Amino acid sequence: MKKIGLMLALFGMVCALARASSPEARIQGQLIDASTNQVINYADIFLFATGSEKPLRQTFPDDQGRFSFAKLAPGSYAVMVRLMGYDVLTTGDILLEASSPVDLGRLMMRPLEVGIAEVEVVAEKRQLVYKLDKRVVEASSNMMGEGGSAVDILENTPSIRVDAEGAVTFRGSSGFLVYVDGKPSLFSGTQALEQVPAGHIANIEIITTPSAKHDTEGDAGIINIITKKHSARGLSGMVNLSGSTWMASAADFLLTGQGRRSRWYVGGQWTNRLRKSEFDQEKRTVVGDQTTTSHSVGPRTGNNYRYSLKGGWSLELPKTTLALDFEGGYGGNKRKGEMTYEETRRTGEGTPVVGHYRSLDDYDNDQNIGMGTFTARHRFNESGHELSGGAHYIYGGHALEYFFNDLISLEGQRQQGHRAYEAEHRETMRVNLDYALPLKTGTKLEAGYQYYSYLEDGDYNMEWWDPEGQTFFWRDDIYNTFYFQEGVNSIYAILSHTWRNLEAQAGLRGEHTHTVLRSSVEGADRTKNRFELFPSVHLGYTFPDEHRLLASYSRRTTRPQLFYMEPYITYRDFYTAEIGNPDIRPEYIHSFELNYRKNFGENTVSATLFHRYRKDKIERLRVPYSAGVTLDSMANVGQDYSTGIELSVSLRPARWWNTTVNGNVYHYKVRNEQAAGGNTTSSTNYDILWNNLFNLGKYTRVQLDGSFVGPSVTTQGRTDAYWYANVALRQQLCNRKLTATLAFRDIFRSAKYVSDIQTADLRSLTRIKPKYPQITLTLSWTFNSFKAQSAPAKEDRSEMFEGIKH
Repeated sequence: MKKIGLMLALFGMVCALARASSPEARIQGQLIDASTNQVINYADIFLFATGSEKPLRQTFPDDQGRFSFAKLAPGSYAVMVRLMGYDVLTTGDILLEASSPVDLGRLMMRPLEVGIAEVEVVAEKRQLVYKLDKRVVEASSNMMGEGGSAVDILENTPSIRVDAEGAVTFRGSSGFLVYVDGKPSLFSGTQALEQVPAGHIANIEIITTPSAKHDTEGDAGIINIITKKHSARGLSGMVNLSGSTWMASAADFLLTGQGRRSRWYVGGQWTNRLRKSEFDQEKRTVVGDQTTTSHSVGPRTGNNYRYSLKGGWSLELPKTTLALDFEGGYGGNKRKGEMTYEETRRTGEGTPVVGHYRSLDDYDNDQNIGMGTFTARHRFNESGHELSGGAHYIYGGHALEYFFNDLISLEGQRQQGHRAYEAEHRETMRVNLDYALPLKTGTKLEAGYQYYSYLEDGDYNMEWWDPEGQTFFWRDDIYNTFYFQEGVNSIYAILSHTWRNLEAQAGLRGEHTHTVLRSSVEGADRTKNRFELFPSVHLGYTFPDEHRLLASYSRRTTRPQLFYMEPYITYRDFYTAEIGNPDIRPEYIHSFELNYRKNFGENTVSATLFHRYRKDKIERLRVPYSAGVTLDSMANVGQDYSTGIELSVSLRPARWWNTTVNGNVYHYKVRNEQAAGGNTTSSTNYDILWNNLFNLGKYTRVQLDGSFVGPSVTTQGRTDAYWYANVALRQQLCNRKLTATLAFRDIFRSAKYVSDIQTADLRSLTRIKPKYPQITLTLSWTFNSFKAQSAPAKEDRSEMFEGIKH
């Protein structure tokens, strides 16, 4: 209660600063895209004294496109706005008097995209934009993303890595939240990214050190997907179709209607994102005096699928905006394997017993999904004084996880097998209220409250094969019921200040978390309550000649999800079992960043130094369970540290050639405190991506990518390095309304995933190679006010490998 009292007292003191202020000499305005009427929230904005060629100050717009130059002396000024892909906008002869602000109103930025007869100019948008508290990935700058998902677009981003199972990690961590237009996704992690079609994405925000305004969940931060919202008057639409040699297929559409004040949209998707790999795994387990070695080889397939419809309506009044969105459908993920399996068992010094089998496994996790969101925002004035709020609800019903495993003799007789069923339903609710108030000294106050709730309940059943009776029987000793509910009450306050070329922001968030776990497993019930404080600091300074320096810090957490805690055995395949840990603790993360950016005309250089310290790191550990079977469990293994640098260089050597080199190198250290065979280890991790875009005429483009993925370590082993190359060709037809993209991934068949786990009583060596070739054809059609996007087709390592967790 003392912490709560201190938090409320601090919040009250900060709010007390929000009082009426007298006018001051400032110049302010708002950036708007002239073609879509949407705000532009990243651009370089310069202030000049009339007659001078040297800028006095530089600033950047906020999330609503607003900007301000405060504490100015009386005089005559000019404002210039520059953003790749748009005309340079200049507003001159701005006369400023003492204590008299000048509002430039809505400044309309016009895209550099003109088609007249045989003359056409298409300007490339900047691939990666750094802001005070986030980086923005421009979706239209990447060709390999067409026909794919958000994962494909992100793969050109520094420090993004996708493992052999398709799991996305950022700087070695998979702990990130996924939002869509600022609202929680229906799914989580990698699955959430794969559910959003690339054709619906405008850009993606990566918030690595989120401010106190954002949820504290996720050690790597927040990935916010901004979807396209074309708002030119009338009816607009687009349709995307794609298929691959892996038999993956996708179709999606989006229709929008824009009136004078209201807008509606309807969209949908039918997606089957297949992965196919050749799988090879060797295992050796020691249980008591029995040693078992096994070798399984064969094909594995995976599929993330989704069939859904979405729609929405919004109303834009002079000072108030209302919006309603909904989505519903069916989705999930499945995987399947058919292995040749050789097993050798030896007890003590006895004679080895060798067996040859076919191992079959099948898994499916599906659910009916529904989502509804209502948001409202009221602007008291055009200076950023506003009140906003929203309610968000997600339902996952009739969810069923189904596991099927069989061990078949070469004569076709089932030797062993089981069937497992986990039926459940899930509900997520979020309510928030946010307030923003500009103060007289160029300072801005933000404060708010949020309530979040997640509920999941169900039961788990298993059937086991009886070789003697030649039938399946129910395992009553394994049957389990479970109930999980987590509620989080949050309150935050942020104070930000802009003074000449300096931007500063400091915030504090307090969260009370209540968690309940109920299970029919004896002794597994848990009830936990915590109150915690999460500070954040962001600083930005613009030096002369467009040198830009950003520094940030935030404290984060990763709360254990239900599958981390489930206290009963499940099976991934016949020889890989899993169990949760009801006593697992949250992770706590301290993240520091220092970013430097410099523009040289159309060329950009940026570098980011980062350090992350994580306490009570959660990791999946593998130990022997029974003869030939390993058990994966979740545990707090200790601490880990990541310290490194990201580099990004974007150049345009010629008008027909754009090239970008993204790379990162960081030292990673895991200090293991577990006795389950792990060890303290470290590695130097590095990734390099070279992206090239060639314009071969007015309507033809080629993209060539090369990637090198360095080795990495865990507390129990390591994964080897690998490399691959991709090529894509895009052709625009029918006055750029029809776009065809042909993408060939891993053209030299060089990608190969190798994982080696070693402990005192376990050796697990896994090799996975993607099925060859993978060629994808994507067709996109736009009509009316939908503009043809300058978007290539981008590679997705998530579709390269299947089977890493087996």
